[in-house]
Amino acid sequence: MAVIPSSFVVANSVDDADNDGIPDSKDLCPGTPVGTAVNAYGCPQSLASCDFTTATITLTSKGGSGNGTMRYVLADSLGTILQVSNTPGFSGLTGSHTYMALSINHDGPVANLTPGQVLSSVTATCLDWSDALLIRVCVSTLPPPPPTGCDYNIGDVVTLTSTGGSTTAGTQSRYVLVNSSGAIMSVTTSPTFATTGLDAGLYRAYAVIYTDDQSILNLQAGKVFSSITATCIDTSSPLLLTLCTAVCQSICVPIRVTRLVKNK
Repeated sequence: MAVIPSSFVVANSVDDADNDGIPDSKDLCPGTPVGTAVNAYGCPQSLASCDFTTATITLTSKGGSGNGTMRYVLADSLGTILQVSNTPGFSGLTGSHTYMALSINHDGPVANLTPGQVLSSVTATCLDWSDALLIRVCVSTLPPPPPTGCDYNIGDVVTLTSTGGSTTAGTQSRYVLVNSSGAIMSVTTSPTFATTGLDAGLYRAYAVIYTDDQSILNLQAGKVFSSITATCIDTSSPLLLTLCTAVCQSICVPIRVTRLVKNK
């Protein structure tokens, strides 16, 4: 058996600290265990256990740059962008899937940061991706159980109180009612919502403040709440509301029978 002298062994010129076949410069999931099947971004293609069981998920973001524009991205297990949000939360998820959640900070215009594009196609003059957070979301296909407590009945007018926010000239405030799937049901100029025609269930109410420069997009009924964008935008934390179908109550009404006397 011939022995190859160590001086003849060619060292790998590409840094790959976790030996998953993806260079560190492109690896969005550093430290992947050896032997794990990964995608083109160095992230595991699937997770076994569920991290969330709801159609709407909220994550926590820390660090990052104070300069530039920050966006949050949800991609599938192969790196195709599904949602882009101004906040670290995503809605309208269905079934059981493994996702990649990331943040991106960029200066100036950015290209291909839209659903349907792949992460590697996103470009800007200057941009930086965070490491990917791998999560598995398992949303049951069974109908949700009826709400156990009601805040309002269908047909009622929901009247809320709003405090804080911005009163700076050049900004607009809107109030948004969102269903459990993340779809916008109503957009109003005051924290009041009509409920006639809505289904019973769990809803979320938000306040949205944005720059009044005609850049606001998707702030309308039927759109997904997480798809709202503007040059500068901020949303409140959600207020949970449970709407129920009004139950008719039986009322006993006494009945009296009398004899009619016929005149002869």
